[in-house]
Formats: sequence, structure tokens, C-alpha cells
Amino acid sequence: MTESSDFDTQQSIPQTTGLIDEQAELPQPNDRGEYSRTSHLYWEVVDTDPNGLNCRMGPHSIEEIEDPGSKINLNIASWPVVGTLKPGQNFEIYLGPSGLGVLYDSQHQPWFFIEKTEGNGGPSNCFVPAKSSFVKPIQPQ
Repeated sequence: MTESSDFDTQQSIPQTTGLIDEQAELPQPNDRGEYSRTSHLYWEVVDTDPNGLNCRMGPHSIEEIEDPGSKINLNIASWPVVGTLKPGQNFEIYLGPSGLGVLYDSQHQPWFFIEKTEGNGGPSNCFVPAKSSFVKPIQPQ
């Protein structure tokens, strides 16, 4: 991967107080509506498109994509749609090698890699935009 497209290369990690709170603070998007480095696993689709939120994947595995020596073109927005998530559908993200779950593509846009979706027929092993207009963090159930 190129330096600008590595998992988790932006933003600093929020500091914690060391107190454990059952209702941990949920990640907040930046002023552009983008989520950055987060170890938060649980998300919900908020995209209002009745056709659902496109989940994209190219011909490479996640292991190939996250390999620092990879020469894969990470223009994820142009990759094929391999499935869609419905509004309100919950999913879990893959946190990547650093445990901070965002991959930046060749356009420097943030993406989440979906590891598991709730319900039947939901896609997994594909990317959705890490933006508040499409997804929001939720508390585990």
C-alpha cells in the first residue's frame, strides 16, 4: 500500500481517563463527517438510499490490501459493488493490524472493512465509506 492509503494513518488516538464506563463514548466524525482511527467495532447503516449502502471489494484479499509492500490501486470507490446493506442494518468492522479500523484509499477517503453483518444475506469482507452520512457507531447489544 502507499503511505497515504495505509490503515489508520491519520489523526491522533483520543486519550482516555482510565475509567471504565458501560456506555463508552461513541466515536465522533470530524467536521467533514468522516470517522478516523477507532477501535469501536459496532456500526449501523444510516444511509437513506432505499437501494441500500454499497459495499465494495476488488480482486484482492484484505491481507494483500493491508500489506505495506502491496502495489494495489486503492481507488475503492471504483471497485465493484459486491453487496448492499439496508438502512438500520448493523455490522462489525475489521480493526486492521493496528486495531484502529480505518483504511484510507488513494483519494485519501476513509473506509471501513466489514467483517460481519447482522441478519441474513448481509455482505461481509467488503468496504463501506467511513462517513456519518452513511454509518454511525452504536453500542454493542
